[in-house]
Amino acid sequence: MTAQVVGSSEPPVSVQVVVRGAPTQLKLETVETRIPADGRSTATIKGELRDENGNRSNRDGVVTLVSTAGEFVGADFKPDQPGFQVEVKKGQFTASLKSTLNAQTVRIRAIANDLEAYTQLQFETALRPSLVTGIVDVRLGARGTDYYGSFRDFLPPKKDNSTQLDVRSSVFATGAIGEWLFTGAYNSSRNLNEDCNCDTRLFRSFQFNDQNYPVYGDSSKTEVLTPSIDSVYARFERSPKIPGADPDYFMWGDYTTQEFARSSQQFTSVTRQLHGFKGNYSLGNLQITAFYGNNVEAFQRDTIAPDGTSGYYFLSRRLLVPGSENITIELEELNRPGTVLERKQLNRGPDYEIDYDRGTILFREPIQRTDLGEDGQVLVRRIVVTYQYKGSGSDSNIYAGRLQYNFDRTPNKESWIGTTYFQQDQGMHDFELYGADAQIALGSRGKLIAEYAHSTNSLGLKPQDSSGKVSGSAYRIEAEGEIFPGLQGRTYYRSTDAGFANNATISFVPGQTRYGAQLTGKISPTTNLRFQYDHEDNFGTAPQPLDTFEELFAPRTQAVPGSKVDNSLTTITAGIQQRFGKATLDVDWVHRDREDRISPESLSSNSDQLRSQLKIPITKTLTFQAINELTLSSETDAVYPDRTAFGLNWAVVPGINVSLAQQFFTRGQYDDHSITSLSVNGQHKLGRDTTITGRYTILGGANELTTQGAIGLNNRWTIAPGLKLNLAYEHVFGNFFGRTATGQQFPQPFAVGQSGYSLGFGSGDSYSIG
Repeated sequence: MTAQVVGSSEPPVSVQVVVRGAPTQLKLETVETRIPADGRSTATIKGELRDENGNRSNRDGVVTLVSTAGEFVGADFKPDQPGFQVEVKKGQFTASLKSTLNAQTVRIRAIANDLEAYTQLQFETALRPSLVTGIVDVRLGARGTDYYGSFRDFLPPKKDNSTQLDVRSSVFATGAIGEWLFTGAYNSSRNLNEDCNCDTRLFRSFQFNDQNYPVYGDSSKTEVLTPSIDSVYARFERSPKIPGADPDYFMWGDYTTQEFARSSQQFTSVTRQLHGFKGNYSLGNLQITAFYGNNVEAFQRDTIAPDGTSGYYFLSRRLLVPGSENITIELEELNRPGTVLERKQLNRGPDYEIDYDRGTILFREPIQRTDLGEDGQVLVRRIVVTYQYKGSGSDSNIYAGRLQYNFDRTPNKESWIGTTYFQQDQGMHDFELYGADAQIALGSRGKLIAEYAHSTNSLGLKPQDSSGKVSGSAYRIEAEGEIFPGLQGRTYYRSTDAGFANNATISFVPGQTRYGAQLTGKISPTTNLRFQYDHEDNFGTAPQPLDTFEELFAPRTQAVPGSKVDNSLTTITAGIQQRFGKATLDVDWVHRDREDRISPESLSSNSDQLRSQLKIPITKTLTFQAINELTLSSETDAVYPDRTAFGLNWAVVPGINVSLAQQFFTRGQYDDHSITSLSVNGQHKLGRDTTITGRYTILGGANELTTQGAIGLNNRWTIAPGLKLNLAYEHVFGNFFGRTATGQQFPQPFAVGQSGYSLGFGSGDSYSIG
């Protein structure tokens, strides 16, 4: 804007005026970088909506906040919607997050429409004043008259009611010792996790029907500070003065292994709940972690194909060690089993109940068989359960250590290199795993991940050597990023030997090598081009089906080796994405060259397929989607059939969708099959109506490079205040026990070890409403 006095010889005066536009960026930060982990302190979270010029937008709106730990305090702007909602006024918003009792690094995510931002906050060790409490009980009297003891000891089994002297004590102590916080407990008469029913669980976890605390009208709650399955718990802890670093601690008690499940780890990842010693210490950028577990029982991994209901689902073993289970839901491609695209970890109580004696699981929500991916591909769900069970052999010991050197701890730019060693001694069944991994940030939009792992065990799908051992290695390298503005690229290479094993991590296929590259270029604001090359070699051993009484009721730790597989698949994809107003059209040409090197070469084929997808917004909240996969060549692929799908997606409220989909399969191995599904599901908002856990983050499979958090499955649609609806329907016409590159799929109640890729699912209907 320029102004000048009429008739004046003075030069004009100019003022630059910037009109603030619609928000295109979201900024998030915390006022405090560290707050005490005392369960009372709060941190202030601030955020802004910014336009394309980086200026604050004056628009109003609503932002959803999610944190990996802590509790948001204050009024939820829209309590009937999932997540913690904050009102945005003139492009600005604030919120408060209350700390927990556990020192940790907390990751906070903000979501507004298609915009998202991250920041992190440190919950540091709270050096509280010393507190010591306990009892010493001395009793002299007849046996069978101790009304304050446990019920099982009330009546002596030998009817010996003679006089005896009993002395028992228990103590709890916490307080600062220099810059360290000590927390400890001891009970001379029982283990610390024993409840009123004389049951003992790892972490003294509560089931859904447990009463955590009597209601006195003061909103009191309990926290388990000293979990231990024996009589002693001790922990020394401090927060190092290193931004983003994990707390230093040395402890004896129950613990998890989150330091051994980094986003750069798949083959060397270990996710267990154990008891014993654990320590973690940082020397500058070097982080040292080690643990020892004693009294560890036998370890089992089961994979179950859901039937569309909430259960009951039966595990392969009975008499589980309470609290040792880890349950996840994995999504993988229908025609490419073993390639995990998404993994969600569930939480006992809000998400499921488990009977440790019978080995049964009942979920809070039905688990549907299938899902439809963002690109229109058919996805299938798998229930993966790892746990300890009370075996007939001797107890085992576990030793593990990890060294990790951190180059950068900045959010979204984390870089490190690490090495891991793990060994479990269990009589004749020993297991050893070691390897190295690295994650290097490539700017703010890319990263490089590399990993090597080697395992040695006494059971596996590969024939044993003369020493009775099975060994194998696994490799992985993945990179993605922006090559230059407008061009995104990613490349990957992963290989697992047939003898490699690790049952405490994400699912994979032993005896498979896969590599490829993908390019996505933006040639105009409405047009994207993409190209992908993918090659897969399978050279492992398919498992035998479990179809006899002995195999079902006397299961093994690993699957029984079956037939050999030896085949390869080369896939070339080229496509275009074009937007016409609000509608989006995707067209891809897919060439598949499949070679089977085992007679009768039933998988060998060479085919071309045209894949198209159309999305049309009918209204602001209702979207129509159509998908067609049509074989152009005279020869069809032995695995991938032709498919036509139609779907409607209704965004009832932000984050809650009602989806209706119908899929028809033609030609190929699934000819005349169909799938109908109706579901209410969440999209990306997680919060009050969805159980959040933060045990670890894991990287997705080779087909898609995605990081998934640990969340629950409790998504509900609020019809009116106080009235919520759970709704699901699924119809599967035809059995999906097909041929894949990894072998034939079978109907069976569970698959043990890393053989979940052998599971198919049958036809049927499932309904759910509540």
